[in-house]
Amino acid sequence: MLRDRPFRRLVIFGLVLTTCGYAQIEVGFTAYAVRVAEVSPRVVAWALAGNTVMIVLAQLLVIKRLEGRSRTGALALVGAVFAGAWLTLGAAGLVGNGDALLAALGVVARSAIFGFGETMLSPVMPALTNALATDELRGRYNAMSSMISGISGVIGPVTAGPLIGAADGMVWVAFVAGGCLVASLLALSLRGLLTPAQDGRPLAAPPAPVPANS
Repeated sequence: MLRDRPFRRLVIFGLVLTTCGYAQIEVGFTAYAVRVAEVSPRVVAWALAGNTVMIVLAQLLVIKRLEGRSRTGALALVGAVFAGAWLTLGAAGLVGNGDALLAALGVVARSAIFGFGETMLSPVMPALTNALATDELRGRYNAMSSMISGISGVIGPVTAGPLIGAADGMVWVAFVAGGCLVASLLALSLRGLLTPAQDGRPLAAPPAPVPANS
């Protein structure tokens, strides 16, 4: 499977995005919100609820909008949305000492923005994995794709603690936001390795026949 260059690029994309995205939520997000932005655990709970509400409200609309569009473009947009979510949290940390309300709004907004990105990632990543897989190795392709979250789940918490302790958490914010943008670039670099069908783009219509001269 790893000899398959497009799939290898997709796996690297997934590792970078999930390490700097999902894997940072349980430790990095909560620690930054409470210790740096100085919001209460209740605000963190509201933020997680906001994430769920966003997913429920946006999922069907986003799936409809993704039909017939580039899968790699959607993945690149996910990275940019995740980066925006982390930068919003970083802004909440900057105002945390001076304005508790703004800090709380920033923490909740981060989760809502992140949830919007999740609604794009969830349908596209499995679809692209299966578009690349051969019938004989489809199970292994999907198993490898599923392993990404487990690997990043180990890396994410290990990196979060030390980075949040440096420069009032700004090093961590730069790491996770920058990592998500790197994932966007990896997604865009994948497009040239795919056929239009694999990328989910509609095939170009054949030119209309030229009518014969009567």
